Amino acid sequence: MRRIGFIAAALASAALVLGTAQAAEKVRLTIISGNNHNYAPVGAAIKDFVPKVDEILAKTGKYKVSWVQGFGGQIVKVRGELDGVQTGLGDLGVVPGPFHQSELSLYQIAYVTPFTTLDVQVATDAMNHLYGKYPAMGKQVERFNQSMLGITGTADFYELWTKKKITKFTDLKGMKIGAVGANIPWVTAAGATPVVIKGLATMYNALKTGIYEGGVLWQQAMAGFKFCEITKYKLAAGFGAVANALLTANTDSWPKIPREVQAAIKEATATWSAAGNQKIIGGGKWGLGVCEKKYGQETHELSAAEKKTWAFAISNIAQAWAKRQDKAGLPGTKMLGDYMDYMRDKKQLVTRNWDRE
Repeated sequence: MRRIGFIAAALASAALVLGTAQAAEKVRLTIISGNNHNYAPVGAAIKDFVPKVDEILAKTGKYKVSWVQGFGGQIVKVRGELDGVQTGLGDLGVVPGPFHQSELSLYQIAYVTPFTTLDVQVATDAMNHLYGKYPAMGKQVERFNQSMLGITGTADFYELWTKKKITKFTDLKGMKIGAVGANIPWVTAAGATPVVIKGLATMYNALKTGIYEGGVLWQQAMAGFKFCEITKYKLAAGFGAVANALLTANTDSWPKIPREVQAAIKEATATWSAAGNQKIIGGGKWGLGVCEKKYGQETHELSAAEKKTWAFAISNIAQAWAKRQDKAGLPGTKMLGDYMDYMRDKKQLVTRNWDRE
């Protein structure tokens, strides 16, 4: 009788587990980006965000997400993320802010204040500080039928890689240098000819064929996309960290997602942001080793005086940016002052007080 009772209890337990599993409601979500896993914010979405959402939902077992991961150009191309989420191709999207200077103008503030910080986490915290203070940042994303869930780093610190060895910024005169657009003024100040980077996935061939003679990038990307195989000379200029990679949600899709799943997504966004920065920083250390050992990368670091000379060779793009935002009814001047105050309060390098000239 005891054996029968044990079997009955086991069967009842199994039925309960089976019933719980069967009760889980499937929620189909599509997350998109034109970049692949070598772009740290996408890598963090794949390796950290998606598993975290699943882990949170598993606690109750009420919902299970059926993920469609459309990365690496499967659903949208690089630079097509903002439109992709806007039109509903993705319920969620990893949107690279640097490629949307006009549409997401308020998120470009770090690009107009180079030589300010080398700490990508401080840059991210500063952007979150501004986002919490200025509703205009949220509204700017909402114009494209989506809301911002979170922000993470784009680059821990931008540097310059070239095919030929250079040791000072004036050596760049006449060279064709790839830049995302927002950082074009950094290289034009040195007399270089800027060429807009269309996307990381296509840049290798562009470097190889001479469309670019170098590029303003970061160490993790240099190794991840094997760019240092072609451009092995690194000029450590100290342009600084930028944080404007966004995780967004389609406005039409979001209300249809069960509240428990919405809550899991919001909670997992913090994991995504932290993981993105960790991947950039860790990837930078890894990338330095790869580029030096495998491709013979040579690094020349500019002195503090040379960096200052470069910083002041750039026109005051920060105040010009702020005035454009003000003219459009956006809080450009106020945001610039707050951003620079934040950096000064956090004891960042701040080579040039862009807001005080």
